This record gives sequence, structure tokens and C-alpha cells, in this order.
Amino acid sequence: MPVFHTKTIESILEPVAQQISHLVIMHEEGEVDGKAIPDLTGPVAAVQAAVSNLVRVGKDTVQTTEDQIMKRDMPPAFIKVENACGKLVQAAQMLKSDPYSVPARDYLIDGSRGILSGTSDLLLTFDEAEVRKIIRVCKGILEYLTVAEVVESMEDLITYTKNLGPGMTKMAKMIDERQQELTHQEHRVMLVNSMNTVKELLPVLISAIKIFVTTKSARSQGVEEALKNRNFTFEKMSSEINEIIRVLQLTSWDEDAWANKDTEAMKRALALIDSKLNQAKGWLRDPNGQPGDAGEQAIRQILDEAGKVGELCAGKERRDILGTAKTLGQMTDQVSDLRARGQGASPVAMQKAQQVSQGLDVLTGKVENAARKLEAMTNSKQAIAKRIDAAQNWLADPNSGSEGVENIRAMLAEAKKIADLCEDPKEREDILRSMGEIAALTAKLSELRKQYVALSRATHTSAPLHSSATITHMGTPQIATVLQNLQSKTTRAVANSRPAKAAVTMEGKIEQAQRWIENPTVDDRGVGQAAIRGLVAEGRRLANAMVGPYRQELLGKCERVEQLMAQLGDLAARGEGESPRPGPWPCSSRKPSKT
Repeated sequence: MPVFHTKTIESILEPVAQQISHLVIMHEEGEVDGKAIPDLTGPVAAVQAAVSNLVRVGKDTVQTTEDQIMKRDMPPAFIKVENACGKLVQAAQMLKSDPYSVPARDYLIDGSRGILSGTSDLLLTFDEAEVRKIIRVCKGILEYLTVAEVVESMEDLITYTKNLGPGMTKMAKMIDERQQELTHQEHRVMLVNSMNTVKELLPVLISAIKIFVTTKSARSQGVEEALKNRNFTFEKMSSEINEIIRVLQLTSWDEDAWANKDTEAMKRALALIDSKLNQAKGWLRDPNGQPGDAGEQAIRQILDEAGKVGELCAGKERRDILGTAKTLGQMTDQVSDLRARGQGASPVAMQKAQQVSQGLDVLTGKVENAARKLEAMTNSKQAIAKRIDAAQNWLADPNSGSEGVENIRAMLAEAKKIADLCEDPKEREDILRSMGEIAALTAKLSELRKQYVALSRATHTSAPLHSSATITHMGTPQIATVLQNLQSKTTRAVANSRPAKAAVTMEGKIEQAQRWIENPTVDDRGVGQAAIRGLVAEGRRLANAMVGPYRQELLGKCERVEQLMAQLGDLAARGEGESPRPGPWPCSSRKPSKT
């Protein structure tokens, strides 16, 4: 896991951190065995030169920048670094005269740590200023996007497009450069995905504005639907740009935080679904509700949010949510089509509408279960991690009380929760088997320790040392090993409940998809299919922002790709991945094998 969040900071601070670690070791060795510290004037002079150069560049930057926050935050960092550097130089001079000097050793450590801390502050201040530059561009785009609301002629649209284009290009370039600079893969994924979505939605927005302008100028029907499509696309673009701004300001990541982020994303999706349900059901109940009305748009938004949750799931849960959302989308299309033909009050249309309404409740339940499952598994995994150290300490100390047993029991309870949520029966049985082994071994060790304590009390003294050692080691290493194995198994189970991660870029996803299509029998840990699902998900999201016929065409292509992927996956699972397959494969030039 990277310690520093950008490659530039990492390249500058990593060598400094290593050098300080070396100095700390020398300091500790000197305290323990009285070793002399060698002459450090040469290395310290090199550090001083590097720090002086960094401070000089920083001061030049402060003189020319218009960023007032940088002007405020940089000077304290300069002072901190320069003072620390002075201590380091003084320590080197003192140690040259007296390699055993205790004050010099303290100066050495204080100066080294001060340089690392001050340099870190300086680099972070500069990096934050760079992030603010990108955010200013992003906010400029957000502000200009709102101009779409006043575009009412083709001349306005041409001007709008000309003005928006350069800003979008600049933002895309800055985001691309930034994501390449980041050390956390997950932050890169979030930035690239959001930027790709914005780029894909830009032509959709221009098209939606054009349709609105044309429809309004001709005073033909569909103005309201065109307006809603324009606003819907605008809102999606704005949401993605706001997500870019949020991610740009992140500086740390850990696996549990990522899982928590997914949980929060599911909860946000669920909240939006709940907020749209009444509007969606109102449209479904009203046979006179028109296609493209706010009620239908609410249904589309619900399905879109449910699709996002489905993409965060794996296995059967993923298939259930995405399958239900797709079916409801098709049924909504049928209801909308019947109403467009004036048949909204027909028995068929009324029945379809009722089925969609009931299906939305089912879909909401599936989304709720997915969010609850992820949160429960993540919480249990974190609880096990917190308990394991205390349990290991208890195993190592034969005189400890019953807290260790309680910690192990608590760990087993959390592991049971994870096992109960596992889709894979083998994975579940594996966890339960380890739990049974730990419970039996712990009970045996606990009983032995009770006997040891009773013996000590009966003789009014401690039991012989050899008895203590025997009890300490009897089964203890085995329990410790099985505990570690249980933690590994539960961690793996939680990871397996998450989808495989595909490449960041569209090009990367296509390459991964093609690689799997050409070699479906090779185990790629599901990356190829994850890449295809990612492409299909992007296609569906894009389709939902389009108007009727275009949406149907793109959704049809997405469904076809999904069907072919499922067919190939089934063939590969049966060991028939090299057999001839039906239908043309997108992005594959591989010919069917001869049998």
C-alpha cells in the first residue's frame, strides 16, 4: 500500500524516510550497546544541499503564485525545514568531535524527523495548490454547463459548443495528468471512470440540446420530453464532475475505506430510489400518464441507480439485481409504447404497469439486501482484525485471565456472520470447519489453564516452570495458526463478494475483454468478464440518457453482448471454450477452432 499519495511526493520523500530510518537504527544501537556514530558531515551536507534547493524553489513559487492559501501555508513549512536542517548540521558537527555525544544523538533524530515532516508539509502544500487549479477548471465547466438552460437557437448552440469544447479538453487533460501522478490505484479508477462518463455524455448533451431547440422552434410535440432529456443529461454530467472534485481532494485509501465507500454508494442509491418510488408508482397507476413524463424519468433513474448497485456486487446477487433492472426496463418500454399509441387504459397496459410497480418493490428489496450484506461483512471483517491481536496475546501468556477466550469467541461469532453470507458453499464450509477446530482447541487449552491455576492455589505457590511452559505451548501454536487461517479465509470471502476489477480506461477494458474472448479457457480471475460487464454498464448508462429509438438500439446491443458473454462463459466452464460458438463476437478477430 503506497504511503505517499503522489509519485512526485513519493520520489522525494521515500529516500529521506529511508535515510531517517537508518539514523534511528544507529541511534538505538548506540543507546543499547554504546556504539559510536560514524562521521556524518558528508551525508548531512548532501541533505542540506537538497533541502536548500527545495526551499529555494518553493520560495520562488510563492513569489509568483496568486494562490493565497499557498502563500499562507508555505512559509511555516520553510521555517520548519530550515530549523530542522540546522539541527542536523549541528548534530553532525558535534558527533564528529564526540561520536558518543548524547545531546548530538538527540539533535540528529530531531533534525532528521523535522526535515521529513517539514518537507512533507512543503510538498503537500504545493500539491494542494495544484489540485485547487484543477478544481477551478472543473468548477468553471460546472458553471458553464448551466448555460445550456438558456440555449434556444442553433446559433446559441454553436456558440455554446465552441465555448464548452476547449474547457472540456483542458479539464480532461488535467485529469489524465493527475491520475497518472497518483499512487493509489483506486483513486485513479474513480477519476478515469468519472472523466470517461463526462466525455461520453458531452455529445449526448449537445444532441439533447439540439433536439430541444429543433422541437421548440418547430413548435412540434415532444418539447417537454426533450427538455427533460436535456436536464437529465446535464444533471448526470454535473454529478460526475462533482465526484471528480471530491476524489481530487482524497490523499489516502485503505481496503476497508473502499468497502465503506461502496456501502455508502449503495445507501445513496437506495435513498435516491426511495425518493423516486412514489413519483414512479404514481405514473404507473395513471393510465393517462404520458411517455417521457417525470414519472417515467423517475423509473429510469431508479433502474439506473439499481444498476450501479448491481455493478458493486458479485455472483448471484449481481445477476439478480441487474437482471431485475433490465426486465423492468423492458416492461417500462412496453408500457410507454402502449400509452404513446393511446392504449394506456387497456387491460394489457394496466397489467404491465402493475407488474412494473410490484417489480420496483422487489428491486428495492434486493438493493437493500445488497447494502446490508456488504456492510455486515465489512464490519465483521474489521471486528476480527481488532480482536486477533488480543487473542494472540492471551495464547502467549498462560497467566492471563478469561479475556482471551472472550476475544476468540467474539471472533468466531463474527466469522459465523461472514460464513452465513457466503454464496459459495465450499467457502462457507471451510470457514465453519476452521471455527469448529478453533473452538475445540480453545476449550481444551482453557481447561488446562484452569487446572494450572487450581494447582497453583492448592500448593500456595506457582506451579513448576516446566508445567507453565507445557501449558503455554500445548496447542497454542496450532490455535495461533488456525486463527490466522480463519482471518485469511474470512478476508478472502469478503473479497470474493466484491466484483473483479477491470481496467481503468475504456481501451483497457476492451483489451481485457478481447484477451478473454480469444482465450476463454485461461483463468483470468474473472477480469475479462468484468471488463465486458463494465463496458455494458457504461453502454446502458449512456442509453438511459438518450431518447427513445436511440436508447432502444444501444440497449439492444448491450443485451446482445451480455448474452454472448454468458454463452461463452458457460462453454468455458464446461471445458468447451475452444469449440465453435454461435454469433459474431464484438472486438474479436479469432476464428472458431476446427473440431
